[in-house]
Amino acid sequence: MDEKRPMRYRASRRHRWVAVLFIVTIPLYMLFSSRAVSSCAGRFLPVSSSEAPSSSSLSATATTTTSAENPPVPLEVHIMSKCPDARDCLNDLVLPAMVRVNEKVNFTLSYIGAPTENDGIECKHGPKECMGNIIELCAVHLYPDVKVHLGFTHCLTQDYEDIPDSELVEECALEYGMSIGDLNDCASRDDGAFGLSLLRESVKRSADVCFPHQRL
Repeated sequence: MDEKRPMRYRASRRHRWVAVLFIVTIPLYMLFSSRAVSSCAGRFLPVSSSEAPSSSSLSATATTTTSAENPPVPLEVHIMSKCPDARDCLNDLVLPAMVRVNEKVNFTLSYIGAPTENDGIECKHGPKECMGNIIELCAVHLYPDVKVHLGFTHCLTQDYEDIPDSELVEECALEYGMSIGDLNDCASRDDGAFGLSLLRESVKRSADVCFPHQRL
């Protein structure tokens, strides 16, 4: 008999007060500020509205409840797929906040890495993290509904040490109604060049927002 996967990680209560503070702060921020909010590896930084991502990443629900007079507030999260801090950030901050304000924000998920001399990307936790980042970016590309791709990413992150294990990816894809074939095709398109281009653009985005004074 096949061994069952271990029970998923459940967020502890040690950072619960931070999550509550974040949930309370975001609605107030939207009322009194026109700037975007960005999470960079657990830190929240303001960015100018001119740097805000396009509305294409909004969920279908959000696009029907905002207007030119009351535009969505850009909310960006910058993570690394195999980082335990990313798991805690999604569990304790991002998911609780999105449950409350998903119709009022323009959500963008980006990844932290470093460009290499051969036009590649170096990931802090190794090549497997780069592959995990690409899979999650393909989910965003194929399934722009934030409830779907963020849910998928959250699912993977609960077992971040196993990313990009095929069993884990298939399990999370099934849970959120994704085609594992489409995800594989996206990641491997043009011998991997397409997936790498998604990662390269995402890493540049994170660098521009989180580390604006550092040149790539």
